[in-house]
Amino acid sequence: MIWGVTDGGLFSFRDSTFQSTFTPVEGMHRLDGFEIEYLESSNQIIIGYIDGMLDLFDIETESFQQVEDIFRVQGFTSKRINDFLVLDDELFVATQFGIVVYDLNTFLVSNSYTRLGSFDRGTTVNDLYIEDDTLIAGTQQGVAVADMSQNLNIKENWQVYIQGEDLPSGSIQSVIIFNGSYFASSSNANFIFEGGEWQNNDIFGNYTDLTYSGITESGTLITYTSQRILSLDPGGNLQITNPGLQSVSGVIFDETLTNTIYAATLTSGMGLAEPGSNNYATVTRDGPNLNFFDGMTIGDGLFLSGTSRQSQLSGLLDNPKGYYVRDESGWQNYNRTNNTTLNQNQFRQAFTTTYTDEYYYIGSWGRGIARHNRDTNEIDVFNASNSTLRGWAADDPNFPVISGLDTDSDGTVWATSRLATQPLYAQLPGEDEWINYSKSSAVNSNDEYDKLFIDSIGQKWITLTSVGGGGRGLLVVDTGETAQTEESSGVKLTDDPNSGNLPDMSVTSVIEDKDGEVWVGTERGIARYIFPQFIVTGTQEERRGQWLLNDDPDAPSPFLLRDINVSAMAVNSANQKWVGTAGEGVWLLNESGSQILEQFNSSNSPLFSNVIRDIEVDEQTGEVYISTDRGLIIYSGVPNEPAASMNELKVYPNPFLYDRHDIIQIENLSDISTIRILGVDGNLIRTIESRGGRVTWDGLDSRGREVGSGVYIVVALNEGGDERGFGKVAIIR
Repeated sequence: MIWGVTDGGLFSFRDSTFQSTFTPVEGMHRLDGFEIEYLESSNQIIIGYIDGMLDLFDIETESFQQVEDIFRVQGFTSKRINDFLVLDDELFVATQFGIVVYDLNTFLVSNSYTRLGSFDRGTTVNDLYIEDDTLIAGTQQGVAVADMSQNLNIKENWQVYIQGEDLPSGSIQSVIIFNGSYFASSSNANFIFEGGEWQNNDIFGNYTDLTYSGITESGTLITYTSQRILSLDPGGNLQITNPGLQSVSGVIFDETLTNTIYAATLTSGMGLAEPGSNNYATVTRDGPNLNFFDGMTIGDGLFLSGTSRQSQLSGLLDNPKGYYVRDESGWQNYNRTNNTTLNQNQFRQAFTTTYTDEYYYIGSWGRGIARHNRDTNEIDVFNASNSTLRGWAADDPNFPVISGLDTDSDGTVWATSRLATQPLYAQLPGEDEWINYSKSSAVNSNDEYDKLFIDSIGQKWITLTSVGGGGRGLLVVDTGETAQTEESSGVKLTDDPNSGNLPDMSVTSVIEDKDGEVWVGTERGIARYIFPQFIVTGTQEERRGQWLLNDDPDAPSPFLLRDINVSAMAVNSANQKWVGTAGEGVWLLNESGSQILEQFNSSNSPLFSNVIRDIEVDEQTGEVYISTDRGLIIYSGVPNEPAASMNELKVYPNPFLYDRHDIIQIENLSDISTIRILGVDGNLIRTIESRGGRVTWDGLDSRGREVGSGVYIVVALNEGGDERGFGKVAIIR
């Protein structure tokens, strides 16, 4: 079995197939493991993280146990795990502040070395290697070597080679002992210790920035760069393989079982080939190619999402930042690395999406809009060279940043181009041209268009920003008949009580609920607009936002979530509101926003992170898609889309056992229903009010007590009283 860590969790691979994937939902500390090692003595996997936490994964029981010693260290700010090395019954851990040693029998710390010889205390240790009794460490300050039979806490028992003195400057990233010689590499040079001094190592030619993977049973040294795999046999013969892979990040040579070289990459999955072959086959799991999700859209049985507007200042890492589609056929990834049209148009950093019956639309950071035919998969890219789309004139008008995308009820697609002189665009169904709109007269010269939301009556809600990124309020525009740009009219909402009463000028999210109210999230709370149809033409009073009022009379503030920095919002079928934040996780509110129903964060739930990027609800299934700065997680909650008509209810698990189950799901309900739980004798056990197609029952009666074993009748009555649904559930105490 091959084991690996990715930005999306822990995986196993065998017989050309991915076997399993594990994430924080299964108990993993976090998604993005940094180092991994197999502990043969206990048949466990150990994973190291950037924050110093260690995960022990038991392969047989598929369970995780956190080891917190390094994570809890107080004396050093950075505690990242850089390398593992197993020697007999000890585990050596290279960290950002030194070496920590664990006893594998007890998994207690048996020793730690924060000062290696004359190096500074707490210097970063990047790599470790041990041969016989010799320990060699590659560090930020150079190379340290010690005899394992001596006390390594004594300064004089270390021999150090300092960069800039014994070694050319540069942090030593990788070390190994091969054919009795010390090898070391930095980002731009290779070194070998011969004749009592370090010299440039020309064995590998011009290849630098090497990582030494290990030595095979036949004595061959395996090393790699980001694009090459090199093997050096004991006789000094070098074989260089060009696997055709980008950004190689790890190599394993299974010399004994399958005679296969496995290459991990940052962007292409895993490559497999026989030694010496340049023909590497790549394998990936069915799923998104990256762990970035921004601008999610869900509907009609599909999931559409961009990746990230953020650049990593590397074409190699930015080019895969396209978009994902998931439908009944599975996941599809579209980006510059796998699509000719996107590559020719340099389309990347996609982060806004919408769709029509015929097309997917994807907006990018500076590369325009991709239009993807849902039937043929034909892609057109609209940019400054072939359309009216333009970007910020003061910077580069040919670099349109599509910060907002939405579709109105007529199937017209609307887009905002961030900071552009003519920042609003529309494309009519069946057309290729983009109609451009100048700025509304309701805003001033310092107000720039950013995000876009279209309500059910066709009004455009556009967040405003300054050139420097500061919040400037919210613009609501009635564009009139599309293509008649002179008919557009609008009003600007601010934090002035007489001009919108926003909680804050930095608007982050806009949604419309099931009652037609528009909710606006800001960096300091949420406002409701009860009658959005009067925003543009109404009075000051009619356009005044209402802050969320707290039902709890003992609360310290009369306003609910007054100072929460909202980053995303969504509405479920029960008209409940999901609120994502910039650093406090997710809140679930009741219909009116007066009560907190749930609060999820990384401490009390499997949520990967408290930094929420986006939230979308699949009303057909009730699933809530939550995008964080560390990946996407799906909450399978209630309710889902209401049934067209009630008849037979779906009630499960059936039977329900108190010692095994927590809740009973009741499905196929009308939008608004009253559910009565009856005993077989007709006695009323519990009454539940529901909105949406699904509700839960905890198996308790109206007084909070467990009911007796037996069969119970579930009767649902819709709001009008003219439709009923029936079901049964057996309960076992």
